[in-house]
Amino acid sequence: MKTLIVIRHGKAEKKKFGELDSKRKLTSSGILEVENMAKRLLEKNYQIEKIFSSSAERTRQTSKIFALIHQVEDDRIQYFDSLYLSDASHIVETLYHVQDEVQTLAIVGHNPGVTHFSCSVTHSYSVILPPAGIAVIKAHCDDWTQFEAANKTLVEVLLPTP
Repeated sequence: MKTLIVIRHGKAEKKKFGELDSKRKLTSSGILEVENMAKRLLEKNYQIEKIFSSSAERTRQTSKIFALIHQVEDDRIQYFDSLYLSDASHIVETLYHVQDEVQTLAIVGHNPGVTHFSCSVTHSYSVILPPAGIAVIKAHCDDWTQFEAANKTLVEVLLPTP
């Protein structure tokens, strides 16, 4: 059994004129939300072993906060340009890069991709991930390359509290 924790980045700054979207950073409230969500995940006894993240600045910041709180070493975080504003199929393709010894993987990305992915792989179409929202998915497989064909269950959705 594998556990996939799908995380949407925290609240980000508004895009400034002439600025690349990928350079937007988390707001101070976004940082606090991400810290709280990372702690809630630990309180629920989920322990992230590896993180795959979009290469955008706001997802990098989100990943680093989760890594700090979950004691994930820097070399256990991988950044993928393909996860930047990706669709569900790109997220599935990324899973082929996970070593089989990893039991719990976190993917940090953007909407609409992370919401669409979480809904489509679990057939639970009521999930909407707000900034810093988390979907926990269990896949009934021993190998990450079997993820796509495996039966998957949406275990829970964690939403930031206002």
